[in-house]
Amino acid sequence: MGGVVSATQNLAGALAERHEVEIVALRKVRDESYFPLDPRVSVRVLSDMRPHSPVSDVDDPLSDKFPLIYPLNAGAKTPVVSRLAELRLLEYLETTDADVVVSSSPRNTIMLAQARGDYLKVTQEHSMPAIYATDIKERLFPAYRHLDALTALTPEEVASIAKQVPAVRNRLAVMPNCVPASPIRSTGTNKVVVSAGHLTDNKNHALLIEAFAKVHAVAPDWTLRIYGHGAEKKKLRARIEELGLSNSILLMGQTSPVTPEFGKGSIFVLPSKREAFGNVVVEAMAAGLPVVATDADHGPRNILTDGEDGLLVPRGDVDAMADAIRRLVQDDELRLKMAAAAVRNAERFHERASRERFEAILEEAFARKELPRHATARVDREGSVHVAVGPLPASAGPTDLVLRKAGAGGDEFRFAFSPGGDALVPWDAGVPHGVWELSLATHTGREVALGTDGYGCDTRDLLAVELPRTEGPSLALLLPHRHEDGGLRLRSARRDVHAEVGPVRVDQQVIALRAELWGAEPADGAVVEAVHRRNKERVLSFPLRVAGDGWVETDIDCPALVREHGDADDKEVIWDFFLRPASGAPLVPLAKLATDVLEPINVFTFPRPVISGPAAPSPTVLTRVVRKSRKALGQTPAPRPPARVRTELRPYFTALSQFAVKTVRL
Repeated sequence: MGGVVSATQNLAGALAERHEVEIVALRKVRDESYFPLDPRVSVRVLSDMRPHSPVSDVDDPLSDKFPLIYPLNAGAKTPVVSRLAELRLLEYLETTDADVVVSSSPRNTIMLAQARGDYLKVTQEHSMPAIYATDIKERLFPAYRHLDALTALTPEEVASIAKQVPAVRNRLAVMPNCVPASPIRSTGTNKVVVSAGHLTDNKNHALLIEAFAKVHAVAPDWTLRIYGHGAEKKKLRARIEELGLSNSILLMGQTSPVTPEFGKGSIFVLPSKREAFGNVVVEAMAAGLPVVATDADHGPRNILTDGEDGLLVPRGDVDAMADAIRRLVQDDELRLKMAAAAVRNAERFHERASRERFEAILEEAFARKELPRHATARVDREGSVHVAVGPLPASAGPTDLVLRKAGAGGDEFRFAFSPGGDALVPWDAGVPHGVWELSLATHTGREVALGTDGYGCDTRDLLAVELPRTEGPSLALLLPHRHEDGGLRLRSARRDVHAEVGPVRVDQQVIALRAELWGAEPADGAVVEAVHRRNKERVLSFPLRVAGDGWVETDIDCPALVREHGDADDKEVIWDFFLRPASGAPLVPLAKLATDVLEPINVFTFPRPVISGPAAPSPTVLTRVVRKSRKALGQTPAPRPPARVRTELRPYFTALSQFAVKTVRL
């Protein structure tokens, strides 16, 4: 009996005016829904868990088995969605002839995203994905990328999802819940304040009771009716009795439908701490009630117009809520004026407006679906990247290849596609250092992320690119690649001054490293510096030798790194290596970037010498006394230090392709 079910069934009925609509129920446990369903909407039941039903699945051996793919409900002792329902859902998604399949829950969305059907895949978020459990978010956010459209209830939530999953920012749309017009209309003359919702901590009826107590002190002839049930009922009743207001604040219990009860009131109050939308607010407005609501994220502020059809008050502010209710209680003219405005303003959430809004979202998604999403990329001998998507549909119009920094907003770069679907990213286009996501965008604002397959990136000629560059930055190299999620990415390696690591030789005493220095010449004071990852003030310096033809060399003293791994350090210490071309010159990372290897850490590996050194100094007299005291008290004495300390050195390239050495105490 929740808002998602109500909104889903309302929208289904609205769409049934012009479309064939079917609701797919994963499980059926009641003979009738709590909410009315338009008779034009058909219902398909995947698992019937009613024991008395002639087609009951209760005795099916899979009906009490947990699903294998469908996300589980944390802590559930029996499956909410069984293995039986899961198998039937997979079959439905595989065989349906629907043009559009819409998910209204995050778990269903995860299943929909991996379905192979060619229909339009849409999800409606009725809550706030940011507050979902981590295990759900880890599967849901990647699933978003495989959907054609995503809707959220408010502009704030659309922005939130776009920030969490930037790749889908151009598939998002605001879609408030559909709330039908009310057949009941309040006269606004009864001295009754109403509220409705689950009696839970989040709905915060405790705040409303405290606020109404203040209203009652000046308007004792008004009563408050709270509809709903839940875990807080006993606590709320106790507080009502403590205030001596048992005759004025009434817990009415659960009522379905609740809308007819709104006709008995003259003011509606929503005291929630958090409210993604608030169907009940629109229902109350449609019934002719002005609304007092907390400014809970993010629903009420997107429904009410403060001062016109209701009043918004800060969350958790008892006095502000009491003042707002009292204002409407004591001013009949204002209350009736706001009531009339509420009826008018609720129309934008009714059936016709909701249907047209959703149809526009689907129309845009269908147009977006016509755009090509598979691309190939080829690097030429100059280092420029050619991206091809195939012929563009005539409906696309002028279209660009868009480069946007992966996982963040900010700058973007655009390169025009030809009508044949070809675009060029010149090596000297100035694309900053980093990894960039590639998408296709029309000039009318439609955008789709580009993906590729294992054959989609041709980097053969990248190995023939002449480096260092004679114009512009010394290092400018573009490396197209396929991300693990299937998306096409472009790594731009761009440095004015660059130290490209070459051969590395490792033995017990020395890590001998050669590098090419581009964009600078070694001068007096040139050194290689090892910088402690956690404490940048700890630096070791190693002499730099000029080897000719742009090459430089250094010998990294392995015992010196081991000696610097002190007893106060953690078990592992990481040293990042830089080249300083001259005394006082900026540090240049020693890195492996002039290559077609995206992740050098997995390809360029080195021996791991182990060096033994003397143990820490012998224990002092105080140390011995402490050990004896612990032993006398029956406590485990601190372990004695080993006679020798063994330290392993692990040279490697980091995720940013920089050379580093990790020292590990064994």
